Amino acid sequence: MKTNSMRPVKTMAAVLLSAVVAFTAVVLPTGSASAAPIAATASTVVTAAAAADSTCPFTRSLCLWDGTDFTGTRFNVQALDPSVGACVNLASHGWGNGRAKSAKNTANQVARLYTNTNCTGSSYQLIPGGGYTPINFASNSVYVY
Repeated sequence: MKTNSMRPVKTMAAVLLSAVVAFTAVVLPTGSASAAPIAATASTVVTAAAAADSTCPFTRSLCLWDGTDFTGTRFNVQALDPSVGACVNLASHGWGNGRAKSAKNTANQVARLYTNTNCTGSSYQLIPGGGYTPINFASNSVYVY
């Protein structure tokens, strides 16, 4: 792979994931923590100040976790062109069937989780700068900007 001293070198996994989402969205590197998901019935919105911490260090991105309280494995995504946005099939990345149990939206626009894999069906809104935990929604796709 050719590198440029001004750009970070992409891993083969990042290149393949970018191809999977048809160059409309970027799947950013993931992280993990040790906590397991906890069942709950309502979602709590965390303030924008809390949402901007180091657990989601990316700007203009949506970070999802498979544990409540921003714990567990993290999945990160953003649209390549924020003026248009992108639908990302979460199920094709192993994040379907409501795997996301908490989220932080560091973008300037609303992100929406959807029940179907093509950003249709019932939706769950994630406002800019917001953090959500727990999320009890059977998401299979997300539209991000």
